[in-house]
Amino acid sequence: MTPANEFPGNVIYYLLFLGFLAFFAYSAYTRFGWVTRGHWLNRFDRLIDRVAGLVPLLLGNSRVVRPNYWYSGLLHTLIWWGFIVLQVRTLNFLLNGFDHSISLESNLGVVYDALRPVMDAFNILVVVGVGMAAVQRFFWCPKRLTLNSDAWIILGLIGYLMVTDVFVNSFEFFLGYGVSQLWDAIGLSRGTAEAFNTFFWYNHLLDFLVFLCYLPYSKHSHVLTIAPQVFTRRLEPTGVLAPIPDFEKAESFGAGKLEDFSWKQLLDSYTCTECGRCTAACPANATGKLLSPKQVIVDIRHAMEERTPSVLPRQAKADGAEPQPLVDKVGFEPIWDCVTCGACMEECPVFIEHVPTIMDMRRYMVMEQSNMPETCSSSSAATPGAAPSSPARAGSRRWRPRARRCRCSTARRSTSTGWAAPARCRSAT
Repeated sequence: MTPANEFPGNVIYYLLFLGFLAFFAYSAYTRFGWVTRGHWLNRFDRLIDRVAGLVPLLLGNSRVVRPNYWYSGLLHTLIWWGFIVLQVRTLNFLLNGFDHSISLESNLGVVYDALRPVMDAFNILVVVGVGMAAVQRFFWCPKRLTLNSDAWIILGLIGYLMVTDVFVNSFEFFLGYGVSQLWDAIGLSRGTAEAFNTFFWYNHLLDFLVFLCYLPYSKHSHVLTIAPQVFTRRLEPTGVLAPIPDFEKAESFGAGKLEDFSWKQLLDSYTCTECGRCTAACPANATGKLLSPKQVIVDIRHAMEERTPSVLPRQAKADGAEPQPLVDKVGFEPIWDCVTCGACMEECPVFIEHVPTIMDMRRYMVMEQSNMPETCSSSSAATPGAAPSSPARAGSRRWRPRARRCRCSTARRSTSTGWAAPARCRSAT
């Protein structure tokens, strides 16, 4: 029996559970609805390869636990494995609130009792992982991490969830069997135990519901998006850049606004954990340039947040304020500092594709705005047949390169200045 199985506890439980669940559904819809606004990208091919990678990548944390990041990998693994195992206890807790007869504890019997010490052990491991994360942020926070209140809120919610879970189970054990080494040793009465059980039971429920509803607004939203993110990961080599689709018929090129990205690129922004491994691996950033692959992805997420209804004051957009243009928000220098080496993508533990995203914004700046560094514009002007690099004028059609085909079947030959057609058909080009 739980405090929610009797009146008025059952009414309180239903109101809390359904109310918070409705709020979570609204938050998830408004936040992650942006993913459906991106253009189509087929990431559902090679299903066997995608499914086969879920187990080692999700459960094994093979991209998280790496030699250079053994401390972060260890603490994340403790929290992540504990989170997965304790879903059994969470499901039992929620079902118990509706009716004890449908709970896992009631239906599995001896099997669930055998799992109790295992789940208790993982409770301790999660608390250890939370403690390690707090120590890292408080004493020797790496430069790649960004300190903010969000991380402390999540760590506090997870830690308190584990503590209340331990107390709820200990008091239930005391009340059900009359034996509990700790509470029996201090002579705790049954009435006092019932009061403590009710207190920690509702605290555990509220903590879980608040944690669930806060996730869509947190950088830890990857808890909700990591499974589809890993499934739809890029299977092609990192250095392969996708060509412009429908080049001859496209009305615009690159990504100048959020809707120009693919749904996968928008999903990347919500999955970013802000661990900073991409920035730490970036050679451009290491040489002092402004490019931070992490910040590029975070800026795109912030752009979506500015155009999304929010109940959190720190994320609410000012009334009547126009959203900042995307390329201006990310910045001219970061977009052009990228050397497309792909080190950020190789290091990212959640398979974010930084380079294609940066290249799409660069394409927009060049092909829609004629906005590029002087070194690029001067080299374009020096190339025979190159288009002028003057800025696009308002109301005029922007320069868009069109491929001119040679009627001659003879292959083009290489020259010191580039590629040229054979002499007998050079007039056609």
